[in-house]
Amino acid sequence: MVHSSQINSGPTRPSTSQPTATAAKLMLVLVASFVTLVPGGPIETRDFSGLGGTVFWGFNAFLIALALLAVGSAVAMLRGSAAASWGAIVAAWGYIFVVLMDLGHVFPTSPDPIPLMLGLVEILDFILAFYVLALAHRGLGHI
Repeated sequence: MVHSSQINSGPTRPSTSQPTATAAKLMLVLVASFVTLVPGGPIETRDFSGLGGTVFWGFNAFLIALALLAVGSAVAMLRGSAAASWGAIVAAWGYIFVVLMDLGHVFPTSPDPIPLMLGLVEILDFILAFYVLALAHRGLGHI
């Protein structure tokens, strides 16, 4: 008699550890949440005209690069690459840095106060980024 575990069911996807897969999915949620914070959108209503074009667009280029790193790492992690967890770790620290700079009124500066909804979303993103960090490190076997 053949046991069901001996039957070849065809090609399978590479195995992804549970922490790595969860970190990848939460990283995608984090990126989606940050996308809602685009200046001029429904949540980010502050005036950044005082920054100047170069600084404003340079910061936006940094945020776009951060999002690309995060999405690329998440996709690679979902495809079974544990090494991509390092990209997720770097991206999570990047998001933590951005939130701390903004909530600390360091950068970007604006004459307008931080809207309540923006502050709440940033705090939730901060917590989510730390959770991604922990899961990515767990997927790498560090904790």
